[in-house]
Amino acid sequence: MTPAVSVVIRCRDEAAHLGSVLEAVLAQSGAPAFEVLALDSGSRDGTLDLLARHPVRVERLPPGSFSFGRALNRGAALAGGEVLVHLSAHCRPLTRDWLAALTAPFADAGVVATFGRQVPVPGVNPIEAIAMERNFPPAPPARVTFSNANGALRRAAVLARPFDEDIPAAEDHLWACGVGPAERIVYVPAAAVAHSHPMTFREWRFRFYINGLAVEYARRRGVELPWGGDTVGGVLFGRVGAFMRLAGTLARSGALPALARLPSYAVARTFWYARGVREGARRYGGGR
Repeated sequence: MTPAVSVVIRCRDEAAHLGSVLEAVLAQSGAPAFEVLALDSGSRDGTLDLLARHPVRVERLPPGSFSFGRALNRGAALAGGEVLVHLSAHCRPLTRDWLAALTAPFADAGVVATFGRQVPVPGVNPIEAIAMERNFPPAPPARVTFSNANGALRRAAVLARPFDEDIPAAEDHLWACGVGPAERIVYVPAAAVAHSHPMTFREWRFRFYINGLAVEYARRRGVELPWGGDTVGGVLFGRVGAFMRLAGTLARSGALPALARLPSYAVARTFWYARGVREGARRYGGGR
């Protein structure tokens, strides 16, 4: 039977989290017929063995040519469903009707995409949790326009207008900026997942650096990303007050381990983001 929905999960070395994610996905009820398609880009930690124990179709992506946009486009080409559901390998659906809620708005022909709520995992990353609770509230509107960590699109829309394969991050935001006036993206807070990143300097350094690169990539194409309004100077010298307010919030909530890691976060958020912006300006400054 041809599935109506394809749940596409990108993964690389996600054995620590993927098992609970797959169990939650495969336990969905009340949703249209669906398949699960895993796109693996070079896992070496047991992810492939884990996938083999579940009714999941596995496709391989060459890790050397990986980009988020390229993986999403490959998933669209391989999927059998008319609706693509993109789910990060560490985003665990919180209810058995997650998939039904996320795909229900497609009954309206004007809806081209949906995205669901992201709920921080308690205690994992209190710093990230503050922004996540603000960006993905329990009721609309969300502060972001779209997210493919927990989102769905019409497959035909992706085939007609693929994701940018060269932007280092924020390919979902860039795609959403191209939605036409007759198309709508719907926020579905009932379709919630648990999602947190580790509270490490390595993780922050990587994410803020590629976000800085992405800001310049998008800017050269006439798009301002939601976090891209700051100049390098503003990033370097204008965040003291913001970090002090964040420290106060963490202290009041009793998140002492997060408070101790705040200096590392501040360094990554300031200097590695600024480095990404500078290098993005040099890398993409010539345009196309």
